[in-house]
Amino acid sequence: MTNELPSINNFKRRSSLLGWWNRYHQERAETRAKKFKLRSQARFDSLMKTARLIADTNPRGLVDLVRAILRPLQSEYLLGVAERGQDALPTIDAYAFFGDSVRSRMFTADGMDLRGVHLDNMTFSLQLSRDTVLPWAWNVGRYISALATIGSSKTIKDGPKWNNAHQGAWRQDINHRVELWLPWGIGFVHGGNHSITAGILAGEGEITPDYVYDMTYLLDDLHCDGKHYFDTRTGKKTAAVTDVRKAAVFEIGRIMREMNFPAFKSETEKACVHRNARMSQPG
Repeated sequence: MTNELPSINNFKRRSSLLGWWNRYHQERAETRAKKFKLRSQARFDSLMKTARLIADTNPRGLVDLVRAILRPLQSEYLLGVAERGQDALPTIDAYAFFGDSVRSRMFTADGMDLRGVHLDNMTFSLQLSRDTVLPWAWNVGRYISALATIGSSKTIKDGPKWNNAHQGAWRQDINHRVELWLPWGIGFVHGGNHSITAGILAGEGEITPDYVYDMTYLLDDLHCDGKHYFDTRTGKKTAAVTDVRKAAVFEIGRIMREMNFPAFKSETEKACVHRNARMSQPG
């Protein structure tokens, strides 16, 4: 018996220390999580304060703030496949961009039609060097080929032999498919991801989107405080915020609407005139 007592005592001591160690790490994790939430809320509040000050000064600057907020996301996707390899990042899904609350409100009750107002796409043109266009380059080989050969700067007259691979200045073709969401001015890429990536990085090219949707109805359905999205009609929480930058962009869209300065304001007004004229025609 006397030989067993030290072993039992050591076991109890180790168990006690292990329990304390686990509780310590759990408490630290909880503290970090709380601090992260506080920092996230502070970032959201700061972005919204900045947006309101810009709106008070000149609401035409709001679209530039949206571009600034989403530029790091764009940059991450412009670099992802080069830095991390094939299929490095998930696709950018327009319908899930603002989270589950928005996804569940995208379509009509029968699930057949998008609820956004469809505008004449030919009125709009996205500048790849300026506007928020979000491609998803996923294939390493295509990425290398696009960056190496697309763009007016990729060739020098009478230069070395590798200029033979030059494809010329960036130009739109049937492979390029972009869906533009207003009032934010976000272009979601559905085709031509690698060549659009090359155009953005080359700082050249413009693209007419295939589809343009005014999604301001979402601002009537939902609102966000930086922590949660809420159903505006019932006041109930619909989802937690998982990305404060995207949440801030969502709410900046509300300020754009209130100030009547959405992205592509003149183009939107022209497209609405065309739409109303079509709808007023008999038959």
